[in-house]
Amino acid sequence: MFTNIRRRLVILNTVVFLLVFSILGTWLYIHMQYQLYHDTDEVMVQAQKRFQFSRNPAELLQSNDLDPEHDEKIIYLFWSAQNVFLGQMPRQSFPLEVASLFKDQSSAQTIQTVSIGDRSYRALQFMYTPKHSNTPIIVCLIKSLQDVQRTLHSLMWDITAGIVIGGIIFVFAGIFLAGRALVPIRNSWEKQQRFVADASHEMRTPTAIIHAQTEMLLRHPTHSIEEESPHIAVILKESKWMGRLLEDLLTLARSDSNQLQIAPSSIELDSLLRELAEQFRLLADTKGINIQTDLQEPLLLWGDGGRVRQLLTILLDNALKYTLPNGQIKVAGRYQNHSVYISVSDSGCGIPEAELPHVFDRFYRGDKARSRTEGGAGLGLSIAQWIVEVHGGSIRVHSEINKGTQVELFSPERNSKRTKKRQDGTLKNGNGTNV
Repeated sequence: MFTNIRRRLVILNTVVFLLVFSILGTWLYIHMQYQLYHDTDEVMVQAQKRFQFSRNPAELLQSNDLDPEHDEKIIYLFWSAQNVFLGQMPRQSFPLEVASLFKDQSSAQTIQTVSIGDRSYRALQFMYTPKHSNTPIIVCLIKSLQDVQRTLHSLMWDITAGIVIGGIIFVFAGIFLAGRALVPIRNSWEKQQRFVADASHEMRTPTAIIHAQTEMLLRHPTHSIEEESPHIAVILKESKWMGRLLEDLLTLARSDSNQLQIAPSSIELDSLLRELAEQFRLLADTKGINIQTDLQEPLLLWGDGGRVRQLLTILLDNALKYTLPNGQIKVAGRYQNHSVYISVSDSGCGIPEAELPHVFDRFYRGDKARSRTEGGAGLGLSIAQWIVEVHGGSIRVHSEINKGTQVELFSPERNSKRTKKRQDGTLKNGNGTNV
């Protein structure tokens, strides 16, 4: 698929390049042609003006002294008012039969192009009355366009060669650039394919369990709900797990398409952390796990309250899952370097150093956490990372095997209330002392 896309991009880019350069080359050729013809015409007009102040044309013909002030190769042809050819300067420039081809029967004094054989000339014909004579004569100024045509011909070859060579270069450059442009698309496509495959794999197991348990129920239609309660409990458990998985998948899909909007407001983060710690403390007590808090008061954060709650719930839930009985979880929150700092650390089994770069990958779970018995699908930290980034913050994980894991969050401080309370001297830490 990407090979065809790359080929189409190269072809499209090359066609656009050739079209643009052909238009520019044509414009350059036409502009150059106009400029060269215009310069030639200017020379002829100036020659006409100088001729009108010259001596008697008969004397010029005898002396062959045409225009000492001008060195341009202009040929002068003379006819009488009765269309009798009088002569030319320089002499023997054209045979008589060729010179007659330049005679224009009209009286308009315009510059025209005259083609004779494979040569072209610019011709300007006008009536002239010598100062010492009342008999007008017809004068025709001729200038060869050979140099102009040679210049235009050379320019045409240069433009054509430039387009051809540029096209060849652009084909190879297009192949390279198209390949580079497709790298993020290819990565996104592979990521999406892996995401779909992982999601299908995660949903296959609960779907199979629900299907099997439902068939078990249908085998004994006369059994009561109480008798089949174990099978019903399994169906309910797997249905809830699939519901959470689908909700997480929908959140990530919407975040990828920028469809999820946040509603920022001022959050009393210290109160929220304390509330969540109390909720998780009830579950931690059943495993003998101690949850401690070290919170600066007040601790304010500007963000979406629902998403921030979801973020903290994910971190506390992970810490509780992978902390062994009689272990400890510590939640800290404070202002640090103009940022709001949050830390959730545990004394659990830890994460191998080789796996730390992948903890935010979707559906990634380390070997010690591959079991579904804890209900994890490997999406929690991916969602947590998105929530932190959409709030303009950063998240990082530190872990050591058999020592525990620490997740640190940094979010920009964007609330003027804290500044005001600092000025009032009301900032206090968890022990009630002023900060």
